[in-house]
Amino acid sequence: MVSPFKFLQEVRTETQKVTWPSRRETMITTAMVFVMVAVASVFFLVADQVIRVLVTSLLDMSNWQANLSNNPVVFVLIGGLIAAGTFYMVRARTK
Repeated sequence: MVSPFKFLQEVRTETQKVTWPSRRETMITTAMVFVMVAVASVFFLVADQVIRVLVTSLLDMSNWQANLSNNPVVFVLIGGLIAAGTFYMVRARTK
C-alpha cells in the first residue's frame, strides 16, 4: 500500500507530464460546445413542434370525413404514399 504522501508526489509528477491546452484553445473549444448545444436545441425544438402538429392533427379527427379533405397533413401523407408507390413501380420496371 502506498502512503498518501508518496501518492500525491506521483500525482504531481504525472500532471507535470500532461500537455495542457492553451487559454485560447480552451476558449475556442468552449465556444464551439456552446454553439453546438444551441444548434441542437433549436433542431430538437423544431422537430418537437413538427411532430406535435402532425400528431395533434392526425388525432384530432372528430369529423373525420371533413378533416380528410381539409387536413393538409393527410393530403401530404396520401401524396407521399402515391409518390412512393409510383417511384417503386417505375424502379421495378427499369430493373
